[in-house]
Amino acid sequence: MTSLPDRPRRRTGPTVALIVVLGLGLVVAAAAARVGWGYLERHRTYAPSTPLTVQCDDVPADAERVTLTGVDGFTLGAALVGPSDAAVGLVLRQGASQKICEWLPWAGRVADETGARVLLFDRRGRGSSPGQGNLSAEPEDTRRAVAHLRSLGIEKVALAASSMGNSIMFATLPDLEPPPCAVLAISPVLTSGDSQGVVDGSALTGLPENVWVTWETEGPGVAANAARIVERVQPGEVHALPVDTHHHSRQLVLRHASVQRFFLEAVRSC
Repeated sequence: MTSLPDRPRRRTGPTVALIVVLGLGLVVAAAAARVGWGYLERHRTYAPSTPLTVQCDDVPADAERVTLTGVDGFTLGAALVGPSDAAVGLVLRQGASQKICEWLPWAGRVADETGARVLLFDRRGRGSSPGQGNLSAEPEDTRRAVAHLRSLGIEKVALAASSMGNSIMFATLPDLEPPPCAVLAISPVLTSGDSQGVVDGSALTGLPENVWVTWETEGPGVAANAARIVERVQPGEVHALPVDTHHHSRQLVLRHASVQRFFLEAVRSC
């Protein structure tokens, strides 16, 4: 009887392992690329005069690109939304990591429903304000924004701020004359800082007679700040809206109709 030769054994183990390793490597590389691209996109800056439609994906039809000049000559990229003959203006200060693009659609709705003209600007080092970041310069930058609206003939100017933008807004108030017709604090954070210094709005001085505060109750630090603001305002001059949620800043506005109505009422109160 003739014996058949032994068939060579298939060494599948190392091959399969190599394929798995290569596959995992590709997955990790793709994830790293997405993270890297996301980081670059978040930190990408544009020239202050860049058209809004180039910088932002969702731009209201009547939005206008403008620039502001800081006291030190620094150029800030900004946007105006709303009717040119508006009687009321609003300066909106966004949170720490946010840029004007994220708030432009909401600014458009505020303008449409209240008739106000809304001004937003990118903080130094972000968005359309390329250069060295400097939070300590922001109170003066905010005063420049208010002055810009008043230079357009708008006498009644309100201020609204979200998250860390509140530290800027409240630090601005003592030197703002005449005072704003309304102040709206959203998820208030009262102290902020960077390598250039600290901005402390916790003294809560210079408050106008028309203050609005809304916050998430599931954020203990924010809730404590909101309570402090409410306590500092005279009874009858403060409007408070606590919301049972953890949603913070822009998400508090976008995800809660009650906060949207509250925001619009604050602007209309001027």
